[in-house]
Amino acid sequence: MVSDGNGDFIEVVDELNKNKQKKKPNVLKGLRCYLAGPIDAAQDDGVGWRNEVTKWLKKMKVSVLDPCNKPISYAAFKEIDDEKQKMMSLKASGRYFELSQRMGEIAHVDLRMTDISDFLIVYVNPNITMFGTIHELINSLNQKKPTLVVVEGGKKNAPNWLFGIMDFNFIFEDFEELHDFLKLIDTESIQANLSRWVFFENL
Repeated sequence: MVSDGNGDFIEVVDELNKNKQKKKPNVLKGLRCYLAGPIDAAQDDGVGWRNEVTKWLKKMKVSVLDPCNKPISYAAFKEIDDEKQKMMSLKASGRYFELSQRMGEIAHVDLRMTDISDFLIVYVNPNITMFGTIHELINSLNQKKPTLVVVEGGKKNAPNWLFGIMDFNFIFEDFEELHDFLKLIDTESIQANLSRWVFFENL
């Protein structure tokens, strides 16, 4: 029962209701994230993990740049499914000029998406042959972007070289740990490393 006195109880309830109504910060809103990881040697063309990560990035209102689902209508070569098999066939039959033409466009688009992204999520599986992924990883680090690496098997399974070229705090045990980290960044529950993260305002 509420007293007619100083109204302390009412003030507390009002403050709680205000806090419930307050929107949590969404500092990742509008940022662009590129999803780097093996495609050529991945059994599912690298589609599975990208689809799962895309779901929770979109909940944070992050724009996803996915090489398996390129966000341009005029790309002639899609890199996965039948197109990947076609390129494997070209290589097996020694038709390197045609392969070079196709892969030249794919590499151009994927590296451009790396360039325009605000941060990268990189999946590294030491058991899978990777080349483009490492190229994109190095480009991102050189551009001082937040480069968030998930290693299959966790940090203990990461290549030693990786510890020499990037902050080990940006290497994650699995996608769940990465998701938790991004939620903390998004809600400003932890301070983002501003030597990497850039949050533009009033654009």
